[in-house]
Amino acid sequence: MVSSCSGPYPIRVGTGIRKKFPEWLAEMGFSFTRKVALLSNRTIRPLHADTISASLETHGFPVANFDFSDGEAYKTLDSVRDCLDWLLAMKWERQNPILALGGGVVGDMGGFIASILLRGVPLVHIPTTVVGQVDSSIGGKTGVDHRAGKNLIGSFYPPRSVWIDPFFLETLPLRERRSGLGEVIKYALIGNPKLLRFLDDNLEALSGESFDRGVWEETIFLCAADKARIVSEDERESGVRMNLNFGHTFGHALEGAMGYQGILHGEAVGLGMIAAARVSRALKMTGEETEETIRTYLKRAHLPDQWPEGIRFSDLEPFLKSDKKTSSGLVTLVLPVRPGEVVRTRDYEPSVLGSAIV
Repeated sequence: MVSSCSGPYPIRVGTGIRKKFPEWLAEMGFSFTRKVALLSNRTIRPLHADTISASLETHGFPVANFDFSDGEAYKTLDSVRDCLDWLLAMKWERQNPILALGGGVVGDMGGFIASILLRGVPLVHIPTTVVGQVDSSIGGKTGVDHRAGKNLIGSFYPPRSVWIDPFFLETLPLRERRSGLGEVIKYALIGNPKLLRFLDDNLEALSGESFDRGVWEETIFLCAADKARIVSEDERESGVRMNLNFGHTFGHALEGAMGYQGILHGEAVGLGMIAAARVSRALKMTGEETEETIRTYLKRAHLPDQWPEGIRFSDLEPFLKSDKKTSSGLVTLVLPVRPGEVVRTRDYEPSVLGSAIV
């Protein structure tokens, strides 16, 4: 259960729970004649969205289906406007729920749409990617990207519920599944000793070609429980929730510098953690062994540990300056001290950021 300003909401995790979605909607108070919007994307539609839509229809829920184009490049106000036009043309009502079925892009846009449509309509997250299941679907962050940077336009809007079925991960391409491990490793390194021990024993199983449902379900549970605890304590990201940005300051800048092409989010987060470790070393807050430990975890997960060729610090600078965590010209950095411990700081000279890329 997650605490929020709008009241608590549950996170349900389990293989096969997708079959209970119609039942749970009814339990939440939505009548079987209440229209439901199922927002997804063109990749998820034939894999899962059509089946879920048909199940809802069979149980009496009229379903309106909308698909975004797939990819971070489409996480824009234009995509949001298209969906809003579609919903308003159907005379959407405030009591009609939105179900966001997909990864972080669908979840972020679906949540943002739910937060601004009619000043707020009910929202349920159904994440289908590793990043969505372990992180982005929990905590109420919504938004879209801007040419100046990632997630610069958005809102905090808690969902009514989060439904996580590890089954959805089985259809992910191997690279996508491995990319999500960047977020899992982040949770372990910022202060989750149980997850750190679990990864020591199971990271090869998680990054392997075969899908181990039991190992993945335990991983999702450990991360989701941690995220629920953190956001319940700090919903608006004024304290401990900022630790979840470990790897993201430089990772988001890298994604922006590459035009959201050629690199996946979890891969960028992994490289962002290495960059943070280098800055931490420059500030004499950690030693070389911390960077090497991060590299070891990334290599075991088959994630890149070297910056893309041709990327310079000057390519990242514009995005670092427009980071939403910037205040008085300085971005709040989340830096590792040792595996399992990070600190937040704005006590540094801007020139030290150049040490992030060697």
